[in-house]
Amino acid sequence: MGKIFNFKTLVSLSALAIAGCAALFSVTGIGTLFAGAAVSAMVMAGALELGKLVGVSFLYRYWKEIPNALKSYMLVASIVLIGITSAGIYGYLSSAYAKVAAEPLKMNADIQIYNSQAQTLDEEIKRKTARLDQLIVLRAQQENRLDSLIAKSTTGNSSAVRNAQNGLTAADRNVSTLQREINQASAQRDSLKARSLTKEVEINTNSDIGTFVYISKAIGVELDTVVKWFILIIVLVFDPLSICLVLAYNFLTKREEIEESPKPLELYGDRIEKSEPQIIEVPIIKEVQVPAKDTLSQYLDLNGNGIPDWMETGFDWDNTELWINNPVAKLYKSQVVDKNR
Repeated sequence: MGKIFNFKTLVSLSALAIAGCAALFSVTGIGTLFAGAAVSAMVMAGALELGKLVGVSFLYRYWKEIPNALKSYMLVASIVLIGITSAGIYGYLSSAYAKVAAEPLKMNADIQIYNSQAQTLDEEIKRKTARLDQLIVLRAQQENRLDSLIAKSTTGNSSAVRNAQNGLTAADRNVSTLQREINQASAQRDSLKARSLTKEVEINTNSDIGTFVYISKAIGVELDTVVKWFILIIVLVFDPLSICLVLAYNFLTKREEIEESPKPLELYGDRIEKSEPQIIEVPIIKEVQVPAKDTLSQYLDLNGNGIPDWMETGFDWDNTELWINNPVAKLYKSQVVDKNR
């Protein structure tokens, strides 16, 4: 109670901090959604945020006293406002992610294009490699046929030999062309893979969304999906937690008010249990002995200054005969003289 900083203060500060952040994100997000009238929308959202906090506090404090119609409306309105705040927070965080993720997403699209082109080239290389293998086999057969024709020919200049030589030359030319095309395709494929790898390194080293990229690869989910679910988790706990802390602060405040308020007298009424009559002892008042006339002179103002002698500073209280029979002097001694000693 007397401490400057206690648990109630901690709860109130936490509630204000979270509610303030939620209001800021929500107001900014709603202003982004209604960019045509951003200022007006933000003012409206701020007023609704304040009304929501006051409304839930009012519901908690006077729940039993509020009419049912007002209670129902304020409860529904508070739930709807929580939804609006959550939507504003989602819009704000999504907009913030879109700003920093524009370039990485573009690079990710480029990576997909590069990978697709590299895959197409891989298929083309495989097809041409298979054709090259066929041509090499065919060329070997033509060489064997040419050797056979040359061995059978006496002059080595027959038409069959020339035709075989032309076919072998064409096969060599086709083999060379395919090999050149395969080499070009392989170089182009390697270049695409290198560019794709460079883009991936740039995305992974991006300090803005690098963490989300690692999570996306670890669980095998797209980057946008990971960020979407992460934002939804934040939204689900953000504004509801601020409302709970506001209610907790109201609970602590109400409890202190109850503890500090004076307790009313309990009226037992008919709950008084019947018991045996009790005998009440009445104290006996002793008679005060009135001193004799010569003794009374000691209680008078002998100095003539208007003050009884026993009220003056130099009165001898140790001499009990001077005041023991004077009730007023005894009262004065017990309440004044003895307390000052």
